[in-house]
Amino acid sequence: MNASPALVVALCLLLAPSCTHALPAAARTTTLGELFDASVESEPGYHAAKANVAVSQARTRQALGAMLPQLSLTASANGNRRSYNTHDATTVTMYDRYHSHSDQLSLTQPIWRPANVATWDEAKDSEAQAHYQLADAEQKLYAKLADAWFDLMEARDEIEFTAAQRDALQAQWAIARRGAELGARGVPEADEAEAKYREADADAASAALDREAKLAALEQLAGPADGLLQPYLRDDADLPDLVGGDPDAWLDLVDSECPSLHAAARAVAAADDEVRKQRAGGRPTLDLVANYGNNDQAVGNFPGQNGYGIRTLTVGLQLNVPLYTGGTQSAKVAEALAAREKALADRDAARRQAILDIRTAFLQWRSGLAKAKASRVGIASARTSWQAAVRGEAKGLKTHADVLSAIQQWEGLRRDLHKGRYQQITAYVKLRATLGQLGAEDVDELDRLFSATDQDAPPLADARGGTP
Repeated sequence: MNASPALVVALCLLLAPSCTHALPAAARTTTLGELFDASVESEPGYHAAKANVAVSQARTRQALGAMLPQLSLTASANGNRRSYNTHDATTVTMYDRYHSHSDQLSLTQPIWRPANVATWDEAKDSEAQAHYQLADAEQKLYAKLADAWFDLMEARDEIEFTAAQRDALQAQWAIARRGAELGARGVPEADEAEAKYREADADAASAALDREAKLAALEQLAGPADGLLQPYLRDDADLPDLVGGDPDAWLDLVDSECPSLHAAARAVAAADDEVRKQRAGGRPTLDLVANYGNNDQAVGNFPGQNGYGIRTLTVGLQLNVPLYTGGTQSAKVAEALAAREKALADRDAARRQAILDIRTAFLQWRSGLAKAKASRVGIASARTSWQAAVRGEAKGLKTHADVLSAIQQWEGLRRDLHKGRYQQITAYVKLRATLGQLGAEDVDELDRLFSATDQDAPPLADARGGTP
């Protein structure tokens, strides 16, 4: 038996949000890979990490330069005016005007400067730390972007669910109001139905505002996202699984794979180098020093003398022995030792945080999996209930309110299914990012899980009142 025209209209109105996204997208959807490329260009934290690498590389070159020969050239040219007076009264005062110039080439080659060696080692460790920090910033950008991306998808699903719920409650209110007008139902029942509809309408408006907030959070990472059109997770998408379902398999990789832990370890090494440098600051230094000089003057040092040119070459060793620095150097050593303790504590904190992140992501993945499995079972049950309600209404055994209630349940379970699957993917991304294992190819794999249309939407044939 075919459904009544009123039922067809009500069902089409109720499923309108789902029907709209079941059609092919008019505009091209944005992929997660494209969004990551945009984030790399605009996210300040990532740019700061890249700049820090350049800073550390420059410091390494500076430290190496301090160990190489230092060559300098000085030169001067002077115009001179001189008067010459004697102590007797018979000698006439004599005047000279002449030019003189001098130049000197100096070479210093450090031979024994342990502080310079420690400075170079520290610079190399700091450069390695900066590279690990950049890798960690990239991985965290993947994780933050995935969070914002799927938060926005959840907000879109919430909009669709609240819109469907609002439309269903509006139809129920219309039924209750009509029943009250005909005397089949009481006015309080109609008022209660109106209150539920008003609340659902407010929920729909709140969901729309929440999506705007989630979009703003995404724009903080990727820049302006006007006209952003997200794809839909395919119903048949094969979500990534975890290794054997055992978190220990991931925890065993923390010490060898985690970029934030590697960065903290290099910070400890740099702190050790700083301690060596400050301790070496109170030790003797030895340099090879060579000077070649030229001094030319147009006249002699006394009136009547001829000009001269002097060439000098000196080569030798220069020893510098610090005897007393007023306690400054010992204070620097104490500061370096305290900084080393801080670096050790930071490394321990980084390791604990990595372990916590892996455990949390693993549990979130398991939670999302359980939620998705339960929702799939619930969706099958809700679909059966909806089909039974449609048949029952056609035969006069069920009311239209029963049909609307079944559809509300179906839409809610679809939302929960999507949320569980989003949670699985987000947790997997966080877990891989913590270990520094995410790359462009992984993002491409994730993009293949999506399509431009919602393949999980309720069939249009059912919405038109066809035989379930």
